[in-house]
Amino acid sequence: MSIAIKSYATSFRVRPHSTGTYILRRMVVALMFVAFAVGLSFVISDTSAAADQGALTSLSAARFVIALPTDTMWTIAQRVDPYANVTQLVDQMVLLNGGTVTPGQKIQIP
Repeated sequence: MSIAIKSYATSFRVRPHSTGTYILRRMVVALMFVAFAVGLSFVISDTSAAADQGALTSLSAARFVIALPTDTMWTIAQRVDPYANVTQLVDQMVLLNGGTVTPGQKIQIP
C-alpha cells in the first residue's frame, strides 16, 4: 500500500517582485525609522524641560509642612525627601525654623 502526497510547493509559481516594490518597502522602513527618531527626541526633550521647570518652581516657591504631634525635625526631613542626606536637610530646617517642633507648627522646608 502506498500513499500519494501531492507537493504544494511545485504547484505554486514564485514570481519575483518588481524593483518598485523593493523601493517602496525601503521607503516605508526609512519613514518608520525617522518617525521613531523624531518621537524619541520629543520624549527626551520633554523630560529635561519638565525637570528644569520643576527646579525653577521649587526655587521660587517656599514649601511648608504642618508638624504632627509625634514629629521631630528628623522625621519631617525623612518624610519630605527620603533619598536626600537627612542630616544636611535637618540642619537647614533648624536654621530656618529653630530647633524645636510643636504640634501644628508650620515648618518651612528648604
